[in-house]
Amino acid sequence: QRCASIERLLLALRHQTLPAEKYEVIIVIDGSTDGTLELVEQSQTSYKMRGIWQTNQGRASACNRGIRAAQGSLVVLLDDDMEPYPHLLEAHWNAHQAHPRLGVLGAVPIHLGATSTPVMEFIAAKFNRHLEKLAQPGYNLNLRDFYSGNFSIRRTVLMEAGLFDDHFKEYGNEDLELSWRLRQSGIQLVYCSEALATQHYEKDYSTLARDNIAKGKTSMFLAKLHPEVISEIKLNTYNEESLRWRLLRGGLLFLSRYWKPMPQIMIRFMVWLENRCPAQLLLYYHLSLDYFYWLGVRNAER
Repeated sequence: QRCASIERLLLALRHQTLPAEKYEVIIVIDGSTDGTLELVEQSQTSYKMRGIWQTNQGRASACNRGIRAAQGSLVVLLDDDMEPYPHLLEAHWNAHQAHPRLGVLGAVPIHLGATSTPVMEFIAAKFNRHLEKLAQPGYNLNLRDFYSGNFSIRRTVLMEAGLFDDHFKEYGNEDLELSWRLRQSGIQLVYCSEALATQHYEKDYSTLARDNIAKGKTSMFLAKLHPEVISEIKLNTYNEESLRWRLLRGGLLFLSRYWKPMPQIMIRFMVWLENRCPAQLLLYYHLSLDYFYWLGVRNAER
């Protein structure tokens, strides 16, 4: 249910420096019933636009529907929480002129406003530091660096390598799976800070916890598809934390296996902590989200 986000995105796309006759916009609506399709159908834009509605089939399927429907030579994928700067499309286009087999990641710094919550600030600080690393001269992107919320590639190149695997129904890792196949096909992935969009991150802690459980599950699915990636994704980091945390995490996972309310109790505890002990949140956010990720992994192993 992202009607307001789509409206913000469409408004930003009206102000692109790339002439409107040179691009089309395809909005794929994955099960939303909040008026998003009606918004798209009724919007008056200078660029060509159409909406595609599908029942809840997941992000991978939605991206594929849009890619297959696209008529242009270059595909730019944008998540609905992006607000593109005016030069975003032109920057993506220019990045592909020097080399025909590129995948280009645009910059997506997270925007914080007056209503931002502590968990939003935590995610923004972590992710924006990551973007600074990607922007360093000579940095080579690895598998875990990839995201497709602001990403471009020539349509023919993507069709040859294969679209998103739409067996990914839950949140997470469909983009890493695509990244792996792109890299195996000899496609170079690069970061372009000029292809800039503000990311409006709006998830609360409860949603983030559920996403991390789903990401643990889809990490296992990714590893089964491509065992070679295990060394490059979070599945390879179980023993990187301190011994104290590994013991505590193991205890929590053991307890969660036999006491089903445990994950919900952890979520309630973290929400309580957000309201009362903000100074301790950074550590607890990191540890609790790590727990939820490995809970998803363990659930997928059953």
